[in-house]
Amino acid sequence: MELTKQPQTEVEYWKAIEGLGGYFWSTNHGLRHGHIEDKDGEVAKSIEDARKISERLVVELGEKFGVIHPRDCPRVGPGQPVPPPPDGKVYYRDWYNRMKESCYREDYEGIICSACPFSEGLQPMISLGGVVPCGIFQGRLYKLIAPYKCGMLGMVGWNTEKLYVEIIMEAGRNALMQFQKKEKEIRDNLAQKPQ
Repeated sequence: MELTKQPQTEVEYWKAIEGLGGYFWSTNHGLRHGHIEDKDGEVAKSIEDARKISERLVVELGEKFGVIHPRDCPRVGPGQPVPPPPDGKVYYRDWYNRMKESCYREDYEGIICSACPFSEGLQPMISLGGVVPCGIFQGRLYKLIAPYKCGMLGMVGWNTEKLYVEIIMEAGRNALMQFQKKEKEIRDNLAQKPQ
């Protein structure tokens, strides 16, 4: 396993570390529960490669951005305050949480859910690790088909007309106008991006 692109920014580092962690967790889970076979040891090697790459990226964070490696963070007892980091440094967990909130906030603002009265909001999206915070959908939406398209469209008889009626019933005509404005904004932003 190798990275397709070396991260440069803090956001790119966070996304790479998060992606590797997700791969590591889900693949380990699949192995433990017998969903994945590894007769030749290639899957185990891939997991170890992901762990090593993630470790290397955390070390690079310290060198480039002053992020203190988790093994170097102070250990304190329950209820004890963590001493402040040295000037120009940040503890890994604080950095990770700041980047998580920043990245999910950007993701949330870029999807139609951010203008929907049925959305449970940004904080549930953050706490659920990027799951679309829909208060109507029974289950979990991990991504939208398109960022401007409600995840309920095509589900159990929902179409655009039904969605708009439900928005009006839930929050009024102004809410629908805000929703439609956001739809247009997202579509326009996508149309301006180079292919």
